[in-house]
Amino acid sequence: MEKKKAHKEAGSKDTFNFNDTSAVNQRNIILDALKDSPKTTIELRRDYSVMQPAPRILELREQGHKINTVRTSGFTDDGIKHNGVAKYVLVQSKPSDALN
Repeated sequence: MEKKKAHKEAGSKDTFNFNDTSAVNQRNIILDALKDSPKTTIELRRDYSVMQPAPRILELREQGHKINTVRTSGFTDDGIKHNGVAKYVLVQSKPSDALN
């Protein structure tokens, strides 16, 4: 099976290493992605290689970022429809907007 590469837009930041699976790096990836547009759990897993977005979103909220969750439905790459998929919407970054 061919390994997928991270989303082409996800690699636009030189500071992100998509082989680095640390929570800090994943939070930075998610925050950057959400600044572009809302993302679903499916998109964050598939396109940004963040396997557990929910804990990282919680950590970002604890850091002061305002992120809303909207429930939607979505399809995985194998064509299976999932209901209740979280779509994360960045309403406001914390004032300092420092990534950490």
